[in-house]
Amino acid sequence: MFILIIPFKLFSQTEYETSLIKKAEELSLYEDDYWLLLCHYKKSITGYKSLLDDKNFFLAPDGKKNPKAELEATIHSFFDEKKEDVIHPTYKYSSRYKWLCNKLNIDKNQLPYDGDTEYAKIKEMLKVKSFYLVFPAAYMNSPVSMFGHLFFLIESENTPHLAGMSINYGAIATDPPSLIYAIKGIFGAYPGRYEIVPYYKQITQYSYLDMRDTWEYKLNLSDDQNDTMLRHILEMSFTYTDYFFLDENCAYCILFPIEAARPDTKLTEERSLVVEPVQVIRKLKKHGLLGNAEFRPSMYSKMMHEKSFMNYSQKKFVKKLCLGKAEISNIPEGLSDEEKANLLEFASDYLKFLLSDNKITQKEYQKRFIEVLTERNKIKCEKSLAFEIPVPTSQPQNPHGSHMISTGTGFDDGDFFTDASFRLLAHNMMDRDDGYSPNSQIEFCTANLRYNVFEKKISLRYADIVNIVSMPVYDSFIPKKGFLLRAGVAQNLCRDGNENLAFHLKGAAGISCFILKCTQAYFFIGADNFFSGKYNYNSDILAGGEIGFITTAGIWKQKISGSVYQSPFDIEHTRFEARAEERLSLHQHLSLNAFYSFSGDFRRTKHSAGGSIRVFF
Repeated sequence: MFILIIPFKLFSQTEYETSLIKKAEELSLYEDDYWLLLCHYKKSITGYKSLLDDKNFFLAPDGKKNPKAELEATIHSFFDEKKEDVIHPTYKYSSRYKWLCNKLNIDKNQLPYDGDTEYAKIKEMLKVKSFYLVFPAAYMNSPVSMFGHLFFLIESENTPHLAGMSINYGAIATDPPSLIYAIKGIFGAYPGRYEIVPYYKQITQYSYLDMRDTWEYKLNLSDDQNDTMLRHILEMSFTYTDYFFLDENCAYCILFPIEAARPDTKLTEERSLVVEPVQVIRKLKKHGLLGNAEFRPSMYSKMMHEKSFMNYSQKKFVKKLCLGKAEISNIPEGLSDEEKANLLEFASDYLKFLLSDNKITQKEYQKRFIEVLTERNKIKCEKSLAFEIPVPTSQPQNPHGSHMISTGTGFDDGDFFTDASFRLLAHNMMDRDDGYSPNSQIEFCTANLRYNVFEKKISLRYADIVNIVSMPVYDSFIPKKGFLLRAGVAQNLCRDGNENLAFHLKGAAGISCFILKCTQAYFFIGADNFFSGKYNYNSDILAGGEIGFITTAGIWKQKISGSVYQSPFDIEHTRFEARAEERLSLHQHLSLNAFYSFSGDFRRTKHSAGGSIRVFF
């Protein structure tokens, strides 16, 4: 009887497999948009190709480019016997399994193993109540963090956020953050993976070490959609894809689990040259997928708020205390309990910063921190002056469009002109700051065409590959330096009074600070270089600096600046400019801009002025 039953059982399984594959083919499931989504297939010139690069993800030998073969291989794999220490396909491909069971009405009793039993254990362990999208704001002083980052937070039943788990998609690299790291990332030299990480570790990195504010958005999904999303995340955790910092990055790849839960949104269909986190937030908000923003201030924001309630002598004492140059017993007299509590809380936060920045040792930190904490516990005051940190009015879910076109008119050295400009992405310091670092600038692929009325000539004024300005506010407690980088082609004035198009490379370093509540001042020093065969030694090198003041008041913004650059090889080649720029924001995606400048070089001077209308999309 045993010999007779076994072949019959194998025959019936094969017959059932065949019937499922036949039904899948009749329904053309391999062409179904959802199947293409689960395997991350995108149309290519020759057909379909998956964005996933891990060969182990595909069950068919040509599964990366053949949705039909991959579908058939997936159904076959469901009938594999469960082996010890081997992840069964019904669990490894959990989202595929759920979808095919529903589409084909698969009888799980006919399968040798049901992966949902293992999935149920994971789901019970995580106790998923809902998902949050988390956005650590941009960190302009790091080449790989200038656009910010996106990852998921799992909200569990009866568990505070900091005790929960997060799901991060990022590049797996051993290289330290640097320019080389960024360049390698641009060309996809690192694998990208989903990984489950305790949320407090993420917050420690972003809030305490990188000093980046964090925003949390609850995803508006049903329980069943949360289940689908979790399945797809777990399925992706077994594989990798080449991580490209500009397009196939965290902001783009986190859309796949959301789209798996809400396929009607087609979130991954639209993809530009660069995928920005703030634009993804904007897209999700547009689809009604995000709840209200919850602000989690960074250590830097918390310290700056605490510091705002202290006078000069109190700040001086805290700095000496934390550096071991003053005793806790010498705390300034005449302070109220709230003021003293605020001072001590600021001191404890500053000690954490000094430790993370390697300014003090672990032993010094422990001794001083205990002293500060002991003194704080003596004060019968639960809330200090800086207990409530105000939420910034500029929020990531309301950014202007990353692309920009503009048209304008004006006069330059006695000749009238009209011009048109274009920016592929992302943000100019004169734009609205929502979603970006205040008064920062990060632009890619910008160009300006001008038509001179009297000369009847069209010229390309500039075409920048990149134009970055980082102006973190300098503070004596947390000193931050700014930098400027611009590369592309631009018109450059020669001694004969004519201009020619040359490769342009500008770099500078400097500092910035607030001189009034709404006015930020900055100073840069560096080099402004042009390279062309028309110059001696093929180069025109200038060294100098610039100073400026940026004032923001609601929809109005003003920038007043002055610069001087001198050629070391020609005493008359002194380039200077005094410039004023104005911006009036009519709408989130529309602004009026104007400028006036007085400039000179080679002992010639000129006046220029103009206005333009800018449209963001």
